[in-house]
Amino acid sequence: MKTIPSTGKINPMKRWIDTLPSRTFAIGIRAVLLAAQMASFGLAQAASTGPPQTIAVTILKHHFETSVLTVPPGEPIVFRVTNLDPQMEEFESYDMGFEVLVRPGQTVLIPVSGLGKGRYDYFGDFHPGTAHGTLTVK
Repeated sequence: MKTIPSTGKINPMKRWIDTLPSRTFAIGIRAVLLAAQMASFGLAQAASTGPPQTIAVTILKHHFETSVLTVPPGEPIVFRVTNLDPQMEEFESYDMGFEVLVRPGQTVLIPVSGLGKGRYDYFGDFHPGTAHGTLTVK
């Protein structure tokens, strides 16, 4: 941010956003984006006929136990990912827009909503050669 010498007057060219500390602004933006994502998931869930479909994925020996899945379009789903390996794994999908670290022995829930027809790949970022799968929406 450029510093302007003080003349005792309020600078009309200074934007209100420039007065906020950058860390506070970044945290606020993240909070707004997270709230919007959670709200969109809630709206999609409310529009569906029932609760979201839970898809269990188990990580064992650097492989995903469930690797090929099929769900109907537009229905909310929740990935329930359990890591039975002694090492961490990062459950990730560029197509569905998530990246979640799963510690050894941990189970995480990852909500996904609004998927159109198509193939959506997911993988273990630490072992992409062996830990990978596909969600088919049709």
